[in-house]
Amino acid sequence: MFGIKWKDRRTQRLFYSYGKDWLLVVIMTVVFFGIDLIPPFHREFSLRDESLMHSYTVHESVPAWTLALICLIGPIVFIGLVAFCLQGGIHDFHSGVLGLCLALSMTIMLTDIIKITSGRPRPDFISRCQPSSDAVDPPMGLSNYTVCTTPIDSYVMKDGYKSFPSGHSSFSFAGLGYLAFYIGGKMHMFDERGHTYKCFLFAFPGLGALLVAISRTRDYRHHWQDVFIGALLGASIAYFAYRQYYPSLIHVQCDTPFAMRSLGSVDSPEYQGASGSSPYDDERSIGSNNSWGVTTHEPYTDGYTQQQQQQLQQRSKPSSPQQNGGVHTVDRY
Repeated sequence: MFGIKWKDRRTQRLFYSYGKDWLLVVIMTVVFFGIDLIPPFHREFSLRDESLMHSYTVHESVPAWTLALICLIGPIVFIGLVAFCLQGGIHDFHSGVLGLCLALSMTIMLTDIIKITSGRPRPDFISRCQPSSDAVDPPMGLSNYTVCTTPIDSYVMKDGYKSFPSGHSSFSFAGLGYLAFYIGGKMHMFDERGHTYKCFLFAFPGLGALLVAISRTRDYRHHWQDVFIGALLGASIAYFAYRQYYPSLIHVQCDTPFAMRSLGSVDSPEYQGASGSSPYDDERSIGSNNSWGVTTHEPYTDGYTQQQQQQLQQRSKPSSPQQNGGVHTVDRY
């Protein structure tokens, strides 16, 4: 499958190494579901607070299954199409999907921890609470959940204390934000040539995340502060996760993932064949194992390689005025 030598010792060690990454992603996801079962902090509130008096929307504009489809399944399909149909191969696909899952798992775990500990009421909290008709705030004080007729251990009330930050906003900006970085890297977003279409292609995933975030205020599920902080949290984690597996967008090889991990010196006995030579020329080279279907270079090197510098110097030599209409040109790329 995919031309991978499954019985090769290096391939097995690579799967073991990256398997630990996937295990951590799964653990963080399980932790999220575990934390979500913890009752949130019950923050006090005022029955006269108009920001909590919005109507309870039964059917959300973007339910959880739609959010997963938009921010997880969609980006995975897109990354797969780019990796296998355009460029990259299995190493690019694996790095892209692993980074995406890292971003999403970190986001939902951190978002839920903040939700549980902050316990901010949602804008529709009074509608969820259903206080008695004669309920009023105590003199010189605030009310708490005891004024509510809805049971405090019900899902509606538990969810009513999970306004900050917006999980839909953080999740959408984590998934679609990561996709935007992935697209930007493949297009060489900052190649100093000023292509307008690249700006629009880079912005489309962010626009989708923004629409998801706006829907949360329209459904009266979140205050604007919840959406804003959630978006910042998701976008920050998306960039953090992307940079774990890909170079910066200003790098000359930003379209290529980092090299596969070095799992020991090529001089070690485990990599020596019967002839005493390593079956792989360079552990650091991303294309040292051609069975992975990736190219041979080191995208993680800082700056240009010597060969690239020589090519740039040759290309940057100005042409003669006669050949170029009396104008010297410099082709940097």
